[in-house]
Amino acid sequence: MKFRGVVMASVGVCLAFAGPAGAEDAARKFAVEDGGRASCRAFLAARKDQASADYRQMIGFVEGYLTAANRYEKDTFDLSPWHSEAAFGLIFEKHCTAHPGDTLIGTLQKLTISFRPLRLAQYSRLVEVGSGKDKAIVYEMILKRAQGVLRTRGLYSGAQDGRYSSAMRDALVQFQKQQKLQPTGVPDAATLWTLLNP
Repeated sequence: MKFRGVVMASVGVCLAFAGPAGAEDAARKFAVEDGGRASCRAFLAARKDQASADYRQMIGFVEGYLTAANRYEKDTFDLSPWHSEAAFGLIFEKHCTAHPGDTLIGTLQKLTISFRPLRLAQYSRLVEVGSGKDKAIVYEMILKRAQGVLRTRGLYSGAQDGRYSSAMRDALVQFQKQQKLQPTGVPDAATLWTLLNP
């Protein structure tokens, strides 16, 4: 799947350049709850059965940590504004395959730093776009960003207003075809990852 390849390549670069985060006491220790103490090896083993309690606990820890980061990271409304549970699973699979001795919490700290340039700094309204099985809920500000990038690529000439118009849908279909993604015209996680990641 194209999304998997794009996620794997992009995350490798992001995590490679992210330094350590500083959520610790003077002795560089801090409390880590259940799933966060798991090793990458344990994550990879649990990921083989994504319905397992172990995997659900670990991926829940990831989502909870990032939700807390939204509260405590400076100038942050949403640190991961288009990432989904599936994307997080792929991100950790890529990193953990290369670094099986790392912990979930260590990887999450690096991920938090790598997401900073992609974050939403302030509140943005959520809008539902598409219909039927092809729909997504997206921040209006992310739609504006997408419109800007699509315009730069010569695929969109409408207003950069965060609205999901027929012109926006058509531009997304063209982009998705170029990138060998499902041409739904919906700004799903795979499309936004491919379009908006640096």
